[in-house]
Amino acid sequence: MCCKKIKQFIQKNRLEIIALTVIVFAALLLRLYRIDEYLTFLGDEGRDVRVVRDILKGNLAFIGPQTSIGNMYLGPLYYYLMTPALFLSGLNPVGPAVLNAIIGALTIGLTWWVARTWFNPLSGLVAAFLMAISPVAIIYSRSSWNPNPMPLFALLSIFSIYQVWQGKNRRWLILSAISFAFALQMHYLGLLLIPTLAAFWLLSIKKKQFLATSLKSLVIFLFLMSPLVLFDLKHNGLNYNAFKTFFTTQQTTVNLNPVNPDRLFPVWNKITADLLLGQIEENVVLISFSVFLLGLWAFAKEKKKAPAIILFTWIGFAVLGLSMYKHPIYAHYFGFFWPAIFILIGWVISRLFQGTYAHKFLSIALFSWLVIVNINRSPLKQTPNNQLQRTKDVIDLVIKESAGEPFNFGLIAKQNYDESYRYFLENKKAEMIRGEDGISDQLFVICEDQDCQPEGNPAWQIAIFGPADTVADWQIDHIKIFKLTHAK
Repeated sequence: MCCKKIKQFIQKNRLEIIALTVIVFAALLLRLYRIDEYLTFLGDEGRDVRVVRDILKGNLAFIGPQTSIGNMYLGPLYYYLMTPALFLSGLNPVGPAVLNAIIGALTIGLTWWVARTWFNPLSGLVAAFLMAISPVAIIYSRSSWNPNPMPLFALLSIFSIYQVWQGKNRRWLILSAISFAFALQMHYLGLLLIPTLAAFWLLSIKKKQFLATSLKSLVIFLFLMSPLVLFDLKHNGLNYNAFKTFFTTQQTTVNLNPVNPDRLFPVWNKITADLLLGQIEENVVLISFSVFLLGLWAFAKEKKKAPAIILFTWIGFAVLGLSMYKHPIYAHYFGFFWPAIFILIGWVISRLFQGTYAHKFLSIALFSWLVIVNINRSPLKQTPNNQLQRTKDVIDLVIKESAGEPFNFGLIAKQNYDESYRYFLENKKAEMIRGEDGISDQLFVICEDQDCQPEGNPAWQIAIFGPADTVADWQIDHIKIFKLTHAK
């Protein structure tokens, strides 16, 4: 029955399906093109593939990555999501990056479906196309990093609660709970989904059967989050205490006054610049204000208010929540709601197109301008960073120059740490010895900074080697490699 309905839908909407297919194919092409050269492979990515590789060896992970601020730990679902990809790629880090690209394309497809369901087919196609060519969406869909799959799960959780609210089927609540657990374990900013999910859950309470389904959904959610609870029980409430500190030390982390104009408007401007304008900040105040006004205009014109209400609620709580955060805000923070921004602009453009000739002209002009801006800012125009290949080359040189003898290893870098190098050293079964495990007769130091002085450097893996003299050095691109032996 389900396959028959899908077939009938495709036959009825052939042109739309063809357009969607072209959009998704283009999105995959933009994300997979020379992905091994463009993907980010630094300390965080190296740490993740080391954990996933160990899972494949039978060492299960019960905790995920540590947050950059707050010293909190995420859940391990991201690691298990990436495990099949790393296995199928033969432990090549490109495998998980490809999976993230596929997840990015799936997010575009789901964005089309949600916008189409909420508003109309044109809204879906415009939203999907703009997300497909968005530089930020491309960048964060072609590397393996835990926040990157978040938009898919956030969108799925919101769409599911919408289905529940509209009385489609209370079982959607289970899918909402599962997808919310995944979103939350990608990044803790997923907590800002709670107000929207809770509000529409409360609006959906109708009968005893609904409460039973809610209880079942809660049990599933708690099961998926249980590794974090077990971790805290074993480590004296480490995560709980970190959360407590984060939210109580308001002078450095959060301001509990959400309506703060000093933060509210800059946050909305940054959202507009990053997601719709390819991170161009020129005239962003005017543009972001125009998007806001057009959204209100579309709401006034829209007959079917329910989708617009949940869309505005989702975006509203996101902006308010981010405005409470005192630290700098980065593009990947928007993962828990960025499909909403593309749905909003797709809906606005389609609503304009349904109006007078002047409205149609404005719709086409706005869409064309956004397309030109995003294509001009395409990350494919940038020179590939070649981080993965460069890391391999550096490690091959170190292994060759170590001549099969044990060696210690250190890294000098302001913006990185050594997990990416350790991954290949361990995979190639190099005779590397960690400083805390022992001291060898030679030390290799990799320097990613412009000015390097390995002798006497305070970095732990270098300092523990003791007084040393440089006996050889090499350079691969901008990276310098030093070989040191004990000072005589």
